[in-house]
Amino acid sequence: MIIEVDVEGEDSPRRYRVRRERGAIRMWRLGAANEDDNASAIQVDWRMPEPSNYSLLVDGRSYDVHVGEVAADPELLEFHLLSHVIRARASDARRHRVAPTAADADGAVSIAAPMPGRVVDVLAPQGTAVKRGDGIIVLEAMKMENELKAPCDGTVVKILVEEGAGVEGGAVLAIIE
Repeated sequence: MIIEVDVEGEDSPRRYRVRRERGAIRMWRLGAANEDDNASAIQVDWRMPEPSNYSLLVDGRSYDVHVGEVAADPELLEFHLLSHVIRARASDARRHRVAPTAADADGAVSIAAPMPGRVVDVLAPQGTAVKRGDGIIVLEAMKMENELKAPCDGTVVKILVEEGAGVEGGAVLAIIE
């Protein structure tokens, strides 16, 4: 995938080739003299402790990043990093972007594992009424516990995992209506 990054103070966006390799992300700046050199690749390891918030390890340095959409242009993303706001757009955003949380035709919303891990705790058993932001499931991955929260108000109609179960990234863990 190719992404363009608008950096404040620069006339034109930076372009990067991005590839996912074994759970990590590698990036090469396009147009650089050594753009195909593996030694010049930027290594990014990431985790998503909660929706729209990421913990990044970039070439050995740790960052917390919040990602949001720009209301006027939903294909443009804003990355809030320290005191900076960086805007980025995937070259084919419709194909590569993650769909916003939305209810199915029957009003169901799925809670999915953001990464492979082990279910540590089910905080809201089946039948529990929840408010947006309430914890549903605690998932342990990479020695970190991540509380997966309700993206909307509703009732937990189905829990699809048990405590102690191993899950793959993207696996549906619970359904809220």
